[in-house]
Amino acid sequence: MIRSFFSAMNDALDDLIARYPHASTEEKLRLEEQWNVLKTLSDDIIESWLQFEDKMAVYRQSREQAAPQAPSWENAEELWGPFVKGQGYFKLHMFGEASRHFDEMLKRDAELIVARLFLAMCRMHLGEFEEAQRHLRLIAATSDEPKLQAIAYNALGCVQAVYANLKQAQCYFHKAMETDPSFADARRNLESCLQGSGQLQLQFGSAELHALVQS
Repeated sequence: MIRSFFSAMNDALDDLIARYPHASTEEKLRLEEQWNVLKTLSDDIIESWLQFEDKMAVYRQSREQAAPQAPSWENAEELWGPFVKGQGYFKLHMFGEASRHFDEMLKRDAELIVARLFLAMCRMHLGEFEEAQRHLRLIAATSDEPKLQAIAYNALGCVQAVYANLKQAQCYFHKAMETDPSFADARRNLESCLQGSGQLQLQFGSAELHALVQS
């Protein structure tokens, strides 16, 4: 049912794309009305999906807790709502929206390293490298989780590579590999720096972070 619904929406959008360049002024107005309907449906779907993700996260947390009493939905939503919504927007590559939610989460719990790392990743994707670097250095210095430290070192290497400080970038990639030898992104980034030809293809570690949180 869901696939059929999205297939129909895609067909409708394909039709708009094909017709709009050659449409008359009057027809363009009708096409614009159809576009507004599709846009409203898209916004409603995204909001509903984020609410569903909220409840999925609450269930995961209550299932994993050792305490005999599960947390109430209201308390869990109040505490973790910004983090879960931030993850939802991050998955949709809506990094501006995601960063606002992770900022809010850090106001509630400044020591939640994973939220700070997601925020740093948002800043990376938005091209705000100085701000990303500030968060990443704090994570690398304070986290006691090797995988989170490795992701931070790798991202710091990416920042230095963007600034063309390739030797410093290589040092950070080496640190990431030493901290977590299984971290493939750091190895690929190091190889890209060593080749040093053309535009660097850098992997920030976003996929690794998501896999780590979902596991």
